Amino acid sequence: MKRILILTTSLMLLSLMNIMAESAQDIVDRADQAFQGERVYSTSTMTVYKSGEAQPAQEMESFSMEKNGKTYSLSVYLAPRRMKGTANLMIEDDLWVRFSSTGRIRKMSSSAKKNSAGGSDFSYADMGDGGAGLAEKFTTTLTGEEIVEGEPCYVIELKASDSDAPYEKMIVFITKDNYRYTKIDYFESGANIKSMTFSDYRTINGKDYPFAYVMESHTKPSRTEVIVDIFEVNSSRVQDRYFTSGYLESIR
Repeated sequence: MKRILILTTSLMLLSLMNIMAESAQDIVDRADQAFQGERVYSTSTMTVYKSGEAQPAQEMESFSMEKNGKTYSLSVYLAPRRMKGTANLMIEDDLWVRFSSTGRIRKMSSSAKKNSAGGSDFSYADMGDGGAGLAEKFTTTLTGEEIVEGEPCYVIELKASDSDAPYEKMIVFITKDNYRYTKIDYFESGANIKSMTFSDYRTINGKDYPFAYVMESHTKPSRTEVIVDIFEVNSSRVQDRYFTSGYLESIR
């Protein structure tokens, strides 16, 4: 009887572990759906705070799409004046940047994707890598549950499985009832270097999308707040011709 009980318990634990391993990816995939779409258009205002002091607000227009198994994204700065015309284009893992100060376009190295975009706490990868899903270059493990901002959340660890992954590890917190991201912790060299929190979710075309999010650095006194003004899914404003280095030359 005791052997049967031990065997049954072991099988139950094994089954639970398999369910957790399978469901971690499913949970992240469901949360990622808010950020995915054939053609997504948005405008936003980004404010960087350094030592608590607000820097000039940055206004941005963003385009993204998935086509033939590839992800594309383009972010164009509209303000302030010194940054107007700066643009970041990502096609899969390739990054091009147009610098408004010189008008020059440079194809950046893979390591450059980890650099700060526009002096913010967001990297180029943060701004352009989301279309294919957060866990594309990571393995996922459901590690437990936690209450975040009063919401019961799944806690999932994402470990880099690709040499081109932008971070060594991420810990994501996703609400249990509606699969919304509430927080992401980013790790490098074993340290939590920054965290992003999400709020003001609104339902657009059946997608729950955060209209406010904050990236806070843990290595310097800096944080970046983003307020989304417009968010459109399957938008006619997103055109194939935008996702070429040639189009960058036409931006002013």
